Formats: sequence, C-alpha cells, structure tokens
Amino acid sequence: NLFDEYRFFSKYPERELRITGMLFGVLVQHQLVTSITLGIALRYILEALRKSPPGKITKFGLCALDQFKYRLRDWPQYCSHLLQIEHIKTLAPELYQIIQNQLAQNVGSVGGGDRAYMEAGANMSVAGASGVGSDFFNSSTGGRADEERNVL
Repeated sequence: NLFDEYRFFSKYPERELRITGMLFGVLVQHQLVTSITLGIALRYILEALRKSPPGKITKFGLCALDQFKYRLRDWPQYCSHLLQIEHIKTLAPELYQIIQNQLAQNVGSVGGGDRAYMEAGANMSVAGASGVGSDFFNSSTGGRADEERNVL
C-alpha cells in the first residue's frame, strides 16, 4: 500500500514524489485515513519535514502539509512539532504562519487527532494559501507545481 512505499520515497523522481505528497495530504484533508493510519501518515510527513538538509523528501512533506494545512487546528501538539522545524519557516514562510495561526486557535487543547498521532508513535522528542513555498516547489521543476496541484 501507499504507506509501505514510504521507505522508497527517496528513490522517487521529484515530480512523482511531489504528486505522492499531495496524495498523502489529500487523504488527510478529506479524512480518508483515520486512527492509527492517520497517525502513521502524520508521522511520515513530520519525519520528511525534519530531514536535514532539506531535499526531495522535504518537498514531499511540504506538499503533503500544504494540502491539509487548515486541519492542523485539530492537532495542536503536531503544530508544536512542526514549528520547531526551522527550515519550514525559511522554505515556506506562509505555511509556517498558517501553522502558527492554527496552533493559536487551540492553545492548551489536545484533539482526537493528536491522540491518533501519539498512538502511532509519532510523539517523538524534537532534537498559505495555494502556492505556499512555491519558490521551493518550483526550484527544479520548471514551474510545473501549479499544474500538478490541479491533478488531484
């Protein structure tokens, strides 16, 4: 299945990896994954975003996150983890601001989504709009990110 493929994502061509990131994000956005599977998806996205230095896998994470950015208010702890990843702020400042805003809406509450995220083992210690981070997405794609966003 798609989640079993995660370990091979680093071998995907950039375009296919970006599309896969969008698919991951759409699954989360439209609540097509729940409970443990949702936690696994969120963990994989967080893991991808934590990769340093940022590369193809980070783009996967940013593409996925961009698809469900307005659901982040359901997961305040997840937002806190995301805000600790410094290169999100530099690569996708609009997305970083959205994460901050989503967290501010739920300060102090832990939603059911956070529970699913933690159940999947994603509670690890941590060592805007369409086109968020578009410079990063388009940096080596010849500006095709917008076209590919419309695929789904």
